[in-house]
Amino acid sequence: MKKSIARRARTYVPVLSVLALAVTARVQAQGIEINPVVVSATRMEQPLSEVLSSVSVITRKDIDKSQAASLADLLQGEAGFEFGRNGGPGTVTSFFLRGQDSINTVVLIDGVRAQTDQIGAIQTTDFPLQQIERVEILKGNASALYGNGAIGGVINIITRQNKGAPKAYGSVSAGSYKTTGAFAGYGGTLDDVNFDLNVGRDKSAGFSAMNTVQKTSANPDSDGFQNDYASAKFEKRISADTQVGTRFNYSVLNVDYDDIYSAHPTTDVHKFKKATQSASGYVHQAVNANWVSNVSFTRSDYNYDDKLNGSPWPSSGWTNSYFQGWQNALAWNNAYQLQPQTKAVFGADLSDDTFNGSGSQNAYALTRRSQGYFAGVTHQVERLTMQANVRHDQLKLQKENSSTGSENQANTGLLGLGYQLAPLWKLTGTLSTGFSAPTAGAVSSNSNIKPEHHHSQEVGAIYQTTETLLRATYFQTKATDAIIYNVNSDQYVNSDVDNKGVEITTRANVSGYSFKSSLTVQEPRDISQNLPQARRAKQFGSLDVSRIYSGYELGSRVYAAGSRRDSNYSTSYDLRGYSTWSFYVSRKIDNEWTARVKLENAFDRQYQLASGYNTPGRGIYATLQYQPK
Repeated sequence: MKKSIARRARTYVPVLSVLALAVTARVQAQGIEINPVVVSATRMEQPLSEVLSSVSVITRKDIDKSQAASLADLLQGEAGFEFGRNGGPGTVTSFFLRGQDSINTVVLIDGVRAQTDQIGAIQTTDFPLQQIERVEILKGNASALYGNGAIGGVINIITRQNKGAPKAYGSVSAGSYKTTGAFAGYGGTLDDVNFDLNVGRDKSAGFSAMNTVQKTSANPDSDGFQNDYASAKFEKRISADTQVGTRFNYSVLNVDYDDIYSAHPTTDVHKFKKATQSASGYVHQAVNANWVSNVSFTRSDYNYDDKLNGSPWPSSGWTNSYFQGWQNALAWNNAYQLQPQTKAVFGADLSDDTFNGSGSQNAYALTRRSQGYFAGVTHQVERLTMQANVRHDQLKLQKENSSTGSENQANTGLLGLGYQLAPLWKLTGTLSTGFSAPTAGAVSSNSNIKPEHHHSQEVGAIYQTTETLLRATYFQTKATDAIIYNVNSDQYVNSDVDNKGVEITTRANVSGYSFKSSLTVQEPRDISQNLPQARRAKQFGSLDVSRIYSGYELGSRVYAAGSRRDSNYSTSYDLRGYSTWSFYVSRKIDNEWTARVKLENAFDRQYQLASGYNTPGRGIYATLQYQPK
């Protein structure tokens, strides 16, 4: 198997290299940030080149350049990341990291674990991109740092921060499918207060979510979406050692979708509304010259409102239903400089979640309580870097008005080593264990369901110069008692799954050209059924190349993925492989204004991320951005 994966990697790398030369033959580029600082890999700040685990970074500049429609579209093409979606942006979306199920990916927002619903679904797949400063994608088992479900990895969203004299910023955009966007913000530092305020709306008439050739009974009308959002952030410096702050986020997403199982599928109009909001308070304290402590409390709420033909939800049924959830989360994180070459982290994550709903949704009404305690250390001895992390988690899930529930405890660990082989070359390796507790849906299906337990290994090599950062990683992970849905028994059961593969990532500025590329070759398998994991390709990758020419930044991006099974109900590769090309151009009008245009899916490639559901065709999008220096 290793030889097969290596052979595929050797095949794809030259192909992508040739494409890079072909796409950029007559354009110029501007530089990208080669070695940004990341925090997710150790819960402490580190340059990307020093991180032992595999991490990708998307900067604010990358986000602006991408003109992506959603968080999923932005992350597509990052090593190890795939997603499935039932239609266009705003519809049901699943994230897959390192071949793991969507429930085994943790999303953080400013270091705080984002809310999930009663079946473990992530509630931040449509987080507004305009509010993001940077995204870190930590691939691989990170339970020893972040606890339950961090098996595939962690997506860490850092929201925008403006420093210096207060100033306004914003953008307007328009494009195909009657897509429009407007965003405005104001932020900076005033005396001893740092603040940021912003508000925005993204809207599109969309396209038919379902393919009416495959799903002949689906409503052929366009399924659009509208996302309204706002946020506020304030931080006050009390003294040289103490800062206190608050954060507020609010969004309302309205989405049209199709349902072929409704009473009148060709004419019924389904609308889904999701409202999310959160409020946080935190204290940042430098206890002494070596010890920095952070304490935060976050309250999160979300509401689902599913309506058929404008009617309010009834007392039963999945269509026309209402669901709501609350989460209170307390986090305590500490960084301690033990010696000049030794740093330690320790702390705790506590949360209480409550869920309830109408009709059939109330079958999953529950309370969920989790407690996690962690510690870790990094140490450097000449050319050798060491990392060790341990964590203990306790989770209790209880269905309301029922004796059904579960209690789980887990101890997890991570050990990493890095060796500076030569001035430009570094070797890395990690061993880790992880776990994932059953969701309410799994417990309701099978009261005897057990938690998943994972063992992972990876080895890698890093090549770094001032203008190039290349990383190659071989990974291998195996889960015992993995929680999967078994079609034959119509319930969730415990099984074994594994995955192994190679990831290659590059960030480089070469001869005026800017390169960002990734390649993933993997083998995600359900061992008990001897089938590949659904909606996960064995090969996928991307290449983005650009250059500055006569004041214009011109560039192109290609993404390609292999064939996939659609679901647990299928055994064949019914989702075909595909590739999409995008071309973009931007120009700085002056020091404050930038104009951008992107031709998305330039060759109008028809492909699917879920069988029977459409994806966007060719489209052109323009953005006018105002960002004072």
